[in-house]
Amino acid sequence: MLLQAFISGRYYLRYYALVCLLALISLVPTLHAQEQIPDSAATASDQSNDIEMRHEEAIARLSDIQQSLQDKRKQLAEQQQLIKSTQENEKKEVQQHIDTLNTDIAQLNQSFEQIIIGGLDLEPFSDTPARPFDWREELIQATRPIIDGLKDLTEKPRKIEKLRNNISRLKEQNKLIRQALKSIAQFKPDAMTPLAQAKSKSIAKEWEQRQIDNERNLEIAHYQLTSLQGTDSDWWQNLKSGLTNFAFGRGLTLITAIVAALGVWQLMNGLFWLYQKKLISPSRRNSMQVRLIGYAYRILTGLLVILAIIMTFYLASDFLLLTLGIILLVAIVLSFRQILPHYIAETRLLLDMGPVRVGERVVYNGLPMQVKSINVHSLLRNPDLKGIVRLPLRALDSMISRPVIDEPWFPCQAGEYVLLPDGRLGLVLQQTLELVQLQIAGSLVQFPATDFFRLDLYNLSRQGFGLAVTFGIDYQHQTECLDAVPIRFREALIQAFEKAELNNQVLNLMVDFKEAGVNSLDYLIFINFNSEIAGSYFMLRRLIQKTCVEVCNRENWVIPFPQLVLHQGDGFQAMREQNNQSSGKSIH
Repeated sequence: MLLQAFISGRYYLRYYALVCLLALISLVPTLHAQEQIPDSAATASDQSNDIEMRHEEAIARLSDIQQSLQDKRKQLAEQQQLIKSTQENEKKEVQQHIDTLNTDIAQLNQSFEQIIIGGLDLEPFSDTPARPFDWREELIQATRPIIDGLKDLTEKPRKIEKLRNNISRLKEQNKLIRQALKSIAQFKPDAMTPLAQAKSKSIAKEWEQRQIDNERNLEIAHYQLTSLQGTDSDWWQNLKSGLTNFAFGRGLTLITAIVAALGVWQLMNGLFWLYQKKLISPSRRNSMQVRLIGYAYRILTGLLVILAIIMTFYLASDFLLLTLGIILLVAIVLSFRQILPHYIAETRLLLDMGPVRVGERVVYNGLPMQVKSINVHSLLRNPDLKGIVRLPLRALDSMISRPVIDEPWFPCQAGEYVLLPDGRLGLVLQQTLELVQLQIAGSLVQFPATDFFRLDLYNLSRQGFGLAVTFGIDYQHQTECLDAVPIRFREALIQAFEKAELNNQVLNLMVDFKEAGVNSLDYLIFINFNSEIAGSYFMLRRLIQKTCVEVCNRENWVIPFPQLVLHQGDGFQAMREQNNQSSGKSIH
């Protein structure tokens, strides 16, 4: 489960960049090794001439160094003899001269060896003394392959820059040495005492030797710089050889690790499939116990995959890849530490123990939905609407489900007739999670599904529908309004439905006196119809009105209409006469 969340989670890009960087680090040492050892197959004529010239220059420098070594050793022997006869207050100066000569001899020997071996770095051959245990030092040693890989990225440019700085320093020293020798030459020996002459000659000889050493070191630095820059000519060959060695070395190890991981993954999935297929009945597959076993098994599978990769690196003795794998694993663990509470909540949902459970009812975007499955991507569906909703697991945290009871999921279904609040009759053509399409008076009308769900509408296609009609006659028929009139209306309606072949669609028919209205004696006609003729809703209403009018015509019953009658009494007449006398005008 955690492995799936890692693969599909929000940290995918971050870890992908980290893996790419670590892969680059694993490739660099191979390319760097190829730069250290030029390819012997490069036998172009210009490169051969260049190498031959370098060898001739190196031989000349080796002779100069050997001559300098002899001179230094001779001077060292003289100083060692001199210190025996020197007074105590002067021994310190002589000893410093001896130490300087020893340092120069060591540097000359090192320079001689550097030219012989082609300017290679001998740092890997240096021995370090044993140190007491320090966990910080051990941690640094464990990550040493990564640090070395990062150093290799810039090793050659750093060496070139170091040599250039050294050449600049030696040139500056050479300039100062020339100034010193020029200053020494200005002092005439004839004007000095014999002791001063001897001391001046000693100092001059020392600065002359320093100039020789400086020029020699400058030549060696130039030679090393040329050697490093000369390897750039074979960069394509080095890259090709490095990639080839990587493919058959560390690249092969990576492929083996991937194959091992996929093999373990397929094996574990196959075993779990057999477990579900053979040992678990379909009715128990969604139980909490089986889900708990399933997710625990997935965690175990992820751990075994990681172990297979680490063991492949270990058996291949590739400690760089082993270190990279461990660092990547530690990075994953550290990232989960911050989001662990979130994954605990998601684990409860996956185990069907959270606020939302499989098969129950939730409200999503104002519509009731049934939870079909809970996984990394959960599925919600309304049985009466087309389409499904695929939600990430974290989206279920804010929802609460409840058990499903015997209740509708939507007010209607496709093919049913509904009566809208404004009195319009519509045929449902299609309904999805977004839109509901109705055919109203021959036209296509669309409603948002959420707004349509909130409408106070009547579904005429479920369990039948009823029509209530109020019809009134004049008060002059008051004597027969309670017995003959309802009977005539009922008989006429039955005959009308039989003539229209709708008698089988009538479930119940009631005609009864309703009230004595202001202008008429009103009757309530209420009829229940089968849902099969819901599309004839307005036709049935017209048929009822038509039948009642036919009965009135046949029976000579007067149908009243609303009217306003103004009655004028004696008081009104006396007031009018009084006004006529006072104004001299008649009121008409």
